[in-house]
Amino acid sequence: MKIKRSFALLVGMLLALTVVLTINQPKQVNASVFQKTTVPKKFRGTWYGYDYQKKLKAFKITSSKIVLAGYGDSSMKTRTYKYTKRSHNSHADHSSHQLIKCSGNRMFMSYPMGENAAAYVTNNSKKLYVGIDTWVDTYYKSKATAKKNHRADIKRSRVAKLFKLVWQQ
Repeated sequence: MKIKRSFALLVGMLLALTVVLTINQPKQVNASVFQKTTVPKKFRGTWYGYDYQKKLKAFKITSSKIVLAGYGDSSMKTRTYKYTKRSHNSHADHSSHQLIKCSGNRMFMSYPMGENAAAYVTNNSKKLYVGIDTWVDTYYKSKATAKKNHRADIKRSRVAKLFKLVWQQ
């Protein structure tokens, strides 16, 4: 009788443990949601612009990482992945995943469940316009050009035109 009782108790505990473990499973994201990709060559390189403390700064875009003022962090280990609705709406904590989608001279950028940004590079690849929220920042390939054009960029007399250029689909 004691053997049957202990066996029933053991089976009950095993069943309870199985139920608890299946209920408390963390939400897992299928690995195919995030597909690695590289940043196109026309966007890569060192771009110069002013950060939000009004200091001239060099920003780097590599084949696997995007760091610009207000978008990306140089101290974080990040990787670029293909932008899809599934990957953008992913509920997993992938704060180090930068999502990109390229179309011609335009690139859409996003973090999962985060802010969106768009970049537009000119045909001669000397200017990079980056729109984050409602603001468009301009980056240049040379420090001298960035310093020279900084005053004109502050005035933002052409914000509406640049905003449409960057975000147009």
